[in-house]
Amino acid sequence: MEPGKAVLVTGSTSGIGQATARMFLSRGNDVIVTGIADQQTIDDVMKEFKTLPGKATFVPVNLRDVNSIQAFCEEVDKLYPNGIDVLVNNAGAIFNGPVDEIPKDKWNEVIAVNLSAPFHLIKHFLPAMRRKGWGRIVNMSSQLGLGISMPGRAPYSASKTGLVGLTKAVALDAALCGVTCNAVCPGFCVTSMTDKLFQEYAEKWGIPVLEAKERFIREGHPTGKATEISHITDYIWFLCSPGADNMTGTAVPLDGGNTSR
Repeated sequence: MEPGKAVLVTGSTSGIGQATARMFLSRGNDVIVTGIADQQTIDDVMKEFKTLPGKATFVPVNLRDVNSIQAFCEEVDKLYPNGIDVLVNNAGAIFNGPVDEIPKDKWNEVIAVNLSAPFHLIKHFLPAMRRKGWGRIVNMSSQLGLGISMPGRAPYSASKTGLVGLTKAVALDAALCGVTCNAVCPGFCVTSMTDKLFQEYAEKWGIPVLEAKERFIREGHPTGKATEISHITDYIWFLCSPGADNMTGTAVPLDGGNTSR
């Protein structure tokens, strides 16, 4: 992908999203940054991003709220009247617990952020991509969107499985207009979200967090290795490259072989 493209990455103030935004900026692209974080964190992220070759602009949004999403889209349209070129639906929410104990508001929140928000953003930004005859949509799903799950993961599994279905449908709707839509499905990647998971298992198993992390990844990935954030960003870049021009509707696991078992 040549420099100068306009890229929107949700959840880009931390973790995978921040690394993805950094990757696009380092290669000379404009990036709309958005994510939930305190003002100091946002300031620190944007200070770093301003040192990179591309142009970074922060636009706030609450992905749980349809009206906020609409206002956000209108702000992005003002910045890029011809539309964005790449949409990375990375922002995610998670709530763990037995399905019969999950509060309704937590279910609604996970579905809103992980599934409904990508739909609303795709619906808004796809027409401009179609008019230009080129666009890339990348949805951040999970290995839990590929026919497997774990105890206590009902909202997350449901949302990520639905996101794979949305990916395939959008790919077919856009198949003739030069726009591709693919899903990335990581396994266990060390982020702030999985740090909390490792803490849970450390308490459950009665062992130190580092030992729980190593055991969890060893048992969860046949390779015995965690998925690195760089693996994910490299794959996202590939999906935006000429080599992936005829690749659409895919949901590729980056899971150390877990879903092959």
